[in-house]
Formats: sequence, C-alpha cells, structure tokens
Amino acid sequence: LSRCIVLSALSLVFLLPASGDAGVRVYVRFGPPKLKTVKVIKPARPHRHAVWVKGHWVYRNGRYVYVEGHWIKGRPGHVYVQPHWVKTARGYYFVPGHWVKK
Repeated sequence: LSRCIVLSALSLVFLLPASGDAGVRVYVRFGPPKLKTVKVIKPARPHRHAVWVKGHWVYRNGRYVYVEGHWIKGRPGHVYVQPHWVKTARGYYFVPGHWVKK
C-alpha cells in the first residue's frame, strides 16, 4: 500500500506545470524599501553574452534583504526580465528574474 502511495505522489510531480508561476505566491503586506539612487560601477562583463541583473530587494526570514547587481550567463534567443515586485490588493509579491523567448 505504501509503495502505491509513493508512486502516486511521484507521478503527480511530473503532472504539475513547470512554469515559475506554478508555485505558491507569498504576499508581503508592505513593499520593499525604495532603491537609493547610486552610481553602480559594474564589474567588467565576464563574456560577450553576459546579462546584468540589477540590484533588488528580496524578502527572507521576515525582512527585506538587498541583493547586489551581478552578471549572469545569457541565453541565445531569449530576453531577460529583471526581478521585480508587483503590488496587488493582497499585498506585494516577488517575481524572480527569468528568461522569455524572443
């Protein structure tokens, strides 16, 4: 019986959508702190296809934490959407940076 339950549970994992939006959204009642206007000195681009991820706030362990800007490996045929917060009637939720096909 337990083997059937485990196999059923594993099969459900493969049926769930693979989209980043498929997970549970966590809402925060108050928005992230304002980004200060500062001059960012980007480190040298590590390679031709690198994409800069702007500095942004994430919510961890009950508080906002700032993530410094950094380079990531580019994906040919895709455009990078920067991480950002969305304000709704329920509060704010975070949309992680992700790639969208051109």
